[in-house]
Amino acid sequence: MTAPATKILKVTGVLYLASAGASALVGILGLTGSGFLASIRPEGFIFARALMTHVAPPGAMPVFHAFLIGFALYRLFIAVWSCKYADSIPAAPTLGLLGKIDLWLVILITAFSVFFIAGFSFIWFAVSCYAGTILLLHGSAKNDFRPGRADRSEARAAKLFLIPAFLGLTLITYIPLISVFVLSLFEWRIPGAPRFAGFANYTHLFTENFFFWTSIRVTIVYAFITVAIGMVYSMLIALLLNRKMPGRTVFRTIFYLPFIMPVIASFMIWRLLYSWEGPINSIINMLGGSRTHFLMDNTTIIPALAIVAVWASGNIIVIKMAGLGNVPRVYQEAAEIDGANAWQRFWKITIPCMTPIIFYNMLMSLVTHMQVFVPSLIMASGGSAGRGIVPESYLFMTFTMYREGFMNSFMGRANALSFIFFILVGIFTAILFLTSKSWLFYEGGEPK
Repeated sequence: MTAPATKILKVTGVLYLASAGASALVGILGLTGSGFLASIRPEGFIFARALMTHVAPPGAMPVFHAFLIGFALYRLFIAVWSCKYADSIPAAPTLGLLGKIDLWLVILITAFSVFFIAGFSFIWFAVSCYAGTILLLHGSAKNDFRPGRADRSEARAAKLFLIPAFLGLTLITYIPLISVFVLSLFEWRIPGAPRFAGFANYTHLFTENFFFWTSIRVTIVYAFITVAIGMVYSMLIALLLNRKMPGRTVFRTIFYLPFIMPVIASFMIWRLLYSWEGPINSIINMLGGSRTHFLMDNTTIIPALAIVAVWASGNIIVIKMAGLGNVPRVYQEAAEIDGANAWQRFWKITIPCMTPIIFYNMLMSLVTHMQVFVPSLIMASGGSAGRGIVPESYLFMTFTMYREGFMNSFMGRANALSFIFFILVGIFTAILFLTSKSWLFYEGGEPK
């Protein structure tokens, strides 16, 4: 049988040969202390320089350059193997395995280039390496005629197209998360240098920092109140807007507009509405009640902010309207023939069919509202949050991170608080997923 990917693998071999030469050159120049690489390297951004100077081990760069020489030898081996066995079908599985290993090595080089080499000056090398890897995986998949070839080819194609997403998660989520945990182990007060302190920052938060436990309580209470009210409100509005009535399109636009309004403008408007002389207090006064400092009283701050967040939940309304439109009409008609009233049809048919959408909205709302930050920055202390006396109901965890890191310059404590916040969000997300199995309904059965 003729191998269909002979030309592809021969081109792959040439690319790998060139890449091996470049890797060896960069590694040798780095180990010999040549100034050539430094001369073409732009000035780095501050986060990369901080990591290089204070977090990376002293011998990180020499080890990296030595790794590049080993990487060059490995790529040279792949180049020879690709050219020699380009027309060999039995060698395709081995080439596929070599390509997978090579992909992980390139990802490591990319991660190191982003976070430990100043100014992204080496990212060009990592990006250029992916061309050969993609061709190698593609060519080996075309030559692989073992049983289940279609499934393996589809899986490899999926992996190739998922490379950008995986890189994004790795470089923007996973590696920064690891960096946050590493930096949380340092006593680092800007502009001074970090000093390793072990778990001293965590000990300080749990035993000495009064605002830590307050921020956890305030964040959880706000998130739960906002999610609970938001789920009910969005469902009611979606049900009303899903009915046939005059001006339905206009009302849909009106309820969606708050979601796309600039956040700062929205909160500035609501701060005027909640003010002592504002419309809300004026209406309460007209009805015989007393005026209230809604945004300065700890008993009213969280409910007031929750109302603002629910008011801006136009995206949830739109998603639920789409879900209501997808509820099978045949179920409703069958229940109506059996004598079920409107409430029974809603509770027994509409809600179960909507549970996947309710779960999605609940999950996203919970994560979003636990990250609340703008209200504290805008509404507390007349816009000068963090510099004056801030009511404790504004001390959300994200705001406490901001104050510790950027107002008080304790970056180590801010990173420790960030990592604890990540764990807290993960716990609530896991609880939501675990409990969802008892109430989620899928029309086609359990999701695979």
